[in-house]
Amino acid sequence: MVRALESQVEAAERYEAFLQEGMRADEAMQQTGLGYDAKEVHAYLEARIRDRKARRPKAVRWRA
Repeated sequence: MVRALESQVEAAERYEAFLQEGMRADEAMQQTGLGYDAKEVHAYLEARIRDRKARRPKAVRWRA
């Protein structure tokens, strides 16, 4: 029972860290006006999943 609770607490902590990281990334994107094209990110991830070399997408200005 204790292990199950520990596991749930660890999962909740990882989820909270994931959310915090996302909020920091969004704040940085709002401040800089730089972001990543979703199609480029998806193509990069697809290539990496298939164990192919791929260049990381470059940040682009998404607002004027």
